[in-house]
Amino acid sequence: MQTKVDAVGRITGPWGKWQLRTVLLIFLCKIPSSWFMACIIFTAPAPRHGEFFCKPPNTIGAQNQTQWIKVSHPQKEESDDQEFSIDFCNVYQDAQEHAHHYYNYENTEQEPRVWEKPLHRNSNVIPCTEFQHEADYHSVVTQYDLVCSRDILVSVTQFFHLFGVLTGGILANQLLKYFSPRNVMLFGMITQIFCGNLTGHVASYELHVFFRCLSAVCCAQMYTAGGQIMADITGGKYRTCVSTLFEQFWSIGVMMLPGVASFWSSWSHLYMAISWPTVILIYLWQWIPDSPRWLIARGRTQDAKKILLECAEVNGTRYNLPHDIDKQLELQAQTAMDAPPPSGWWSIWKGDRAVRHMVCVHLAWSLYIVVYYGMLLNIRSFSRDHLYINTFVAGLSEVIGTFIGLFLILKTTRKWLWTGLFNIMAGCIAYCGWLVPKPSVIGLDANVALLMCSAMVSKMAISTTLSILTTCTVELVSDDKKKITSFSTICWARFWLLGAPFVGSTVVFGQLIPQAAFASLAILGGLCTSLISSPRTHPISTPASPAAQGAQNMASQFTIIDGMDNKGYLPTSKPIHSNSTIRKLTTPQSNLPPQLMPGIWTTKISEDGPPM
Repeated sequence: MQTKVDAVGRITGPWGKWQLRTVLLIFLCKIPSSWFMACIIFTAPAPRHGEFFCKPPNTIGAQNQTQWIKVSHPQKEESDDQEFSIDFCNVYQDAQEHAHHYYNYENTEQEPRVWEKPLHRNSNVIPCTEFQHEADYHSVVTQYDLVCSRDILVSVTQFFHLFGVLTGGILANQLLKYFSPRNVMLFGMITQIFCGNLTGHVASYELHVFFRCLSAVCCAQMYTAGGQIMADITGGKYRTCVSTLFEQFWSIGVMMLPGVASFWSSWSHLYMAISWPTVILIYLWQWIPDSPRWLIARGRTQDAKKILLECAEVNGTRYNLPHDIDKQLELQAQTAMDAPPPSGWWSIWKGDRAVRHMVCVHLAWSLYIVVYYGMLLNIRSFSRDHLYINTFVAGLSEVIGTFIGLFLILKTTRKWLWTGLFNIMAGCIAYCGWLVPKPSVIGLDANVALLMCSAMVSKMAISTTLSILTTCTVELVSDDKKKITSFSTICWARFWLLGAPFVGSTVVFGQLIPQAAFASLAILGGLCTSLISSPRTHPISTPASPAAQGAQNMASQFTIIDGMDNKGYLPTSKPIHSNSTIRKLTTPQSNLPPQLMPGIWTTKISEDGPPM
C-alpha cells in the first residue's frame, strides 16, 4: 500500500465544522443540476386528446375547430378506447378541397350541411405537416410541433442534455489540470445561468438543444469540481458518507421540481426559474474553500496554508497546529512533484481477478445508470394528471435507496451480493406491472398507484446500487489505479446513458414496454454486481491492548523516519510567497528525507478520483 506525505490530512482531520459547512454548500450544486436533467418531465408533457390537430389552411378560414377535425382527420379502426379514436397525425388527402368547397359561400345561411361525410370521398390519408395547438400549458411540444412523427425529438433533447453531461465531465477533468476546483465551480455557475436562460428563449429547435447541451456541460463542471474539493478535505468514514450522500441532493432537487414547475404555465418561464437560483450559489461560493491538496501539488503552499489555518480556526484545532507547518507543506509539495506519473488505463486490467471485476463493474455502471435515469423519465407514460406526485415519489424512492446503500457500505461485508439480489427481486416486481388491471376496471388513480409501486421498488434498488458503485468501485484496485478506474467507469456509463431516452420512447408500442425493458436491464445488472467482491469498506477495528496504545502514543510524540530525524530536511532559505511555485528537482537527489514510514509525518490516503 502506498504511503504518502499528508500534512493536509493531519491538520484538517477527517471531519469538523469547517468540512460540514463546505460540504453542505457544495451539495447545493446538485439541485439545479437535477432540475435541468428532469425538467423535460414538465417542459414536454405528453399532449392530451384534442390539444393538437392539423392546422387548417389560411384560405379556408374555418372557425369551427371541432367540425374541421371531424371532416379532416380520419378515425382509427378497431380502437378499444373511443377517447383516442381520432387520428390527429394524419388527414384526408382531399381535406382542403372538401372544406374549401363548402366554405366558399358568401352567405353562411346558404351553406348546406357541410360536415356530413360525402359518399364518394377519396379516402387516401397523408401525414399532417403543420399543427395547431390548443393546450393550456405552453410547452416544448407546442413550441416546436413535437407530436406524431416529431415526437422522437423530445428524446433527442434529452440525448443532447446527457451528451453535455458526458462532455462536461471530461472537460472539467481537463480544466482541473490548470485551474483550481473552486474557480472551475464558479465558471460553471456563471455560464449555467447564461445558457439556462437562453435554452428557454430561443426560436428554433436546433438552438434549443444546443443550449441545453451547454447547460448540462456547465452543471457537470460545478459538481465535478465540487466533488474533488469534498474528497480532498474529508477522510475515513466521513469521506464515504459524503461521497454516498452527494447524490441525495440530486434526489432532493427532483422532489422540489414539481413545486417549482407548479408556479409556471410556460416552459420558457420554467427554464428561468431553474436557472436563476444559481445566483444564490454564486453568493455562497465565497465560503467554499479551494482544494488545499490541489494547491500544494502545484507548489502554492502559502495559499494552502491560509486555507488550513482557516480550517483549524473554525474547527477549534489551532493550538494543535505543528510548529513547522511550512516545512511540512513544502515537503508534501515536493513529494507530489517527485511522484511517478499516474497509472495508465491498461493497468486496471492487470492483477488478481482484475478482468472479471473490471468487466462486471463496467457493465454494472452502464446498465444501472441507464435504468436510473430512464425510469425517472418514464413516469411521463403513467399519467399526465399525476406528474407532480409521481415525480415527488420517484425522488423519495431515490433518497430511501441511497440510505440503504450507505447502510450496506458501512455495515455489511457482501454489499455487492446483497445489492445484486435486491435488484433481481425488484426487477421481478417491476414485471408485475403487466398484472395491474386497466383504468376502466379499477379507476385511473388506482391504476397509476399500482404502476408506480411496481416501478419505484426497482427505482429504490437501483439507487442503492448506484450509491455503492459511486463509493466502492475504487476498492477493486490499488491506490495508484483508483483515479483512472473512476474516470473509466463513469465515462463508460455516461456513454451508454445516451440511449436511455430512446428506451423510454418505446412507449409508443405499449405503456409498459419501457418498464419491462428497464426491469430486464436491472436484473442483468444484478447478476453482474453479484460477481463482484471487495473487502469491507471500513474494517471493524478491534480494541488495542494498553501496551500497544502506549507505544502508539509514544510514536506520535516523535518523528522517526528510517532511524533518522527530520533534521535531514533542509528548507528553502527564503519564504515562499503565495504567487511563487516550487520547482520540480531535475535530479533524483534532493533535500528530501528518505522514504517516510507511517507515523506522525504521514498518513495513508486514497486516491479516489473526483466524481464526474
